[in-house]
Amino acid sequence: MTARLPHRAARRSRTVLLASTATLALAAGVLSVTTARPAHATSATAPAAVTAKAAATSGNLLVDAGAESAAQCSSNGLDAMTMPGWTIVTGDPNAVCYGASGYPDANTPGSSARGKQFFAGGGTGNGDLAQTVNVSSAASAIDAGGVPFNLSGWLGGYAGQNDRVGMTATFLNAAGSSVGTATVAPVTSTDRGSATKFLQRSATGTLPAGTRSIKVDLGFTWTAGDTTDGYADDVSLTVGANVPTAPLTAPTSSVPGFDHVFVVYMENEDYSGIIGNTSQAPYINSLLSQGTSLSQSYAITHPSDPNYVALAGGGLYGLHDNSIGTTTINAPHVGNSTEAVGKTWKTYVENENGNCDYTSHGYYAPDDVPFAFFQDFKADESPTGYCGQHDQPLTQMTADLRSAATTPNFVWFEPDDCDDMESCGVTAGDTWLKTTLPSIFNSPAWTQQKSLLILTWDEGATKAYGPNYSNRIPTLLLGSQNTVKAGYTSSQRTDQYGLLRTVDKALGLASLTNNDAYAATVNDAWGQTTTNSPTLTTSTPSVANGSSVTFSYSTPPAANSAKNWIGIYKSGDTPGSQASTAWQYTPGTSGSATFTANYGAGTYKVYYFSNDGYTVLAGPISLTLR
Repeated sequence: MTARLPHRAARRSRTVLLASTATLALAAGVLSVTTARPAHATSATAPAAVTAKAAATSGNLLVDAGAESAAQCSSNGLDAMTMPGWTIVTGDPNAVCYGASGYPDANTPGSSARGKQFFAGGGTGNGDLAQTVNVSSAASAIDAGGVPFNLSGWLGGYAGQNDRVGMTATFLNAAGSSVGTATVAPVTSTDRGSATKFLQRSATGTLPAGTRSIKVDLGFTWTAGDTTDGYADDVSLTVGANVPTAPLTAPTSSVPGFDHVFVVYMENEDYSGIIGNTSQAPYINSLLSQGTSLSQSYAITHPSDPNYVALAGGGLYGLHDNSIGTTTINAPHVGNSTEAVGKTWKTYVENENGNCDYTSHGYYAPDDVPFAFFQDFKADESPTGYCGQHDQPLTQMTADLRSAATTPNFVWFEPDDCDDMESCGVTAGDTWLKTTLPSIFNSPAWTQQKSLLILTWDEGATKAYGPNYSNRIPTLLLGSQNTVKAGYTSSQRTDQYGLLRTVDKALGLASLTNNDAYAATVNDAWGQTTTNSPTLTTSTPSVANGSSVTFSYSTPPAANSAKNWIGIYKSGDTPGSQASTAWQYTPGTSGSATFTANYGAGTYKVYYFSNDGYTVLAGPISLTLR
């Protein structure tokens, strides 16, 4: 990728801009309203009644119209973030700081009402931000005709580069179908005279009859470089009616409450490098039938550490590299918010040499613990200080899992740099997960309480920007007690901030910044998968002989019986002809049954049977005892 060019030394003065704006006014907006009723034209002979009717004008119906509610503006344009009030439809549009190197500053021609930051296109190519406003309170006036609208914004770009952004308003009826559109054409590099600047553009017209809501899109177009340098600020939508402006609100979340949340971060793999890669990641792919895969999960940026800090702290705090030795973040993190509600938390790391290990050795690296960047950890690195109480070797997690009472409410656990897939590849990480996760799945916190496991990756495989590098990563959600849909794939978008808000909601935590406060959570992953067929699953199809193993079951109400049961059979034995090795009743339409599998090494078949008989509801599935 080419380096960003410096600003041109000469810029048009604000006086020239104002003069040229008047000249461009006729070409500023391109209107395309698909409706039988034409837009009203300005007329010198318009009756006074029309003038009076047009006098009622709403305030700006767009929330966060200047990107000022974004938690932390980007200093390089390469990091994604939550855009409060807006939905990220595609790409990673973000908010950039005025005065960031190579970007517009306070003296760049543009809006006189500008704040500290503006909309930009982000670091993954084309992008789209959308916001929908409700105008149904003016339904009668709209349907009677003559309610005008004004869609406008300050749009611009960088020097001679033709990256750009345009605006589209889609008028929707009560059923959500389009009844018309209006567009504000992008400001091109030619329009800007190859100077970095913003120009105000607008489109006006009459709301089509039947309009009940208006969807506004900011569409960013990439042409060259790492970042998409279409810029927008102070965008606006007003209508000629008394429509109330809406407050800034967080997206609805349906994440249920949990007793425990476990987060494990792997490294440097694309979604396509893991999901479906059964030759290198057979264990991870076997988990797909047990939980929900998030097919639209994205990392925030590159390299690794900023993505760790994003999930742990709700922002990057200026971190753009892996600089744990020289970076200290004086801000709260998710561990602090867990403590604030009276709950417990710990982080555990493979091959850590004792508590609070800040030294690098072998494949162990202290920056795999994001909390190690924060002031409260760095202030006391002793084995018994605050850091030592919360940052411990992975072997301690095994001990803490023996009781639900000693299992922290929030757990962040990490493999070393070999087993996290960074240094030793996908198979090494898959094997580590196969060895490590059963200790969670067989723990009392999982079998007796509601627990959530978030398995995710820090970033994609290639540390690069632009349209060929979306930074799409694998993420799996697994839950105990049928809290997460099994065998389900969600296409709802998320990123590290969406996952942090998921943790917030799961444990009842306060948000850390506007990044998690206004992030969208995946809402279709929770509860049982709707099915007309009984199911039988286990997260641990292979365990050591003598270990506990848990099977989850579900059945539609029509097949429910208090005497439905699970039976474990030796390989080759036939249910009804040979006795089961072990069995349990499974009352209810869903639940789990835990067995102490001390049957001797070998392969076994597990069945879910109906009503004290041998009619198979689900299975058999295989169980291997080592």
